[in-house]
Amino acid sequence: MAQAIELARSMVGRTSPDPLVGAVIEKNGKVIATGYHAEVTTPHAEAWALEKAGKNSQGATLYVNLEPCCYFETKNNPPCTQAIIQAGIKKVVAAMEDPNPSVAGKGFQELREAGISVEVGLLEKEARQLNEIFIKSITTKRPFVILKSAMSLDGKIAT
Repeated sequence: MAQAIELARSMVGRTSPDPLVGAVIEKNGKVIATGYHAEVTTPHAEAWALEKAGKNSQGATLYVNLEPCCYFETKNNPPCTQAIIQAGIKKVVAAMEDPNPSVAGKGFQELREAGISVEVGLLEKEARQLNEIFIKSITTKRPFVILKSAMSLDGKIAT
């Protein structure tokens, strides 16, 4: 999971308004593929990792820092849950549930209904910190705002 989080972190500043997501596919104790969400409208982390792994993903474990999506975002981003199911992944380990109301547990439910084992909560604190901007935006419908200003020694920002 730490590797998935680091992959996601490598894209800071490039994915907004989408979340930062990294994925690692492991089989027989070895990493066989990795992926990350690179930019808005590009395939998601899970899709990249599954594409790289190919048929080797059959029976593997997928580690991802955010719940896989379960709805059509755009034609470039079909539901990751469907790709995971079709690839034959046997287990998904996710750091956290997606706060997006379009997903919010539905992705996990779809995977479980397909017979895939799902674990949630590994390195959740780190995953939440990584995506604090996305979480704030999606849950409050307001932007994450940071003010940066220069001020004089007497604490003024304007004359």
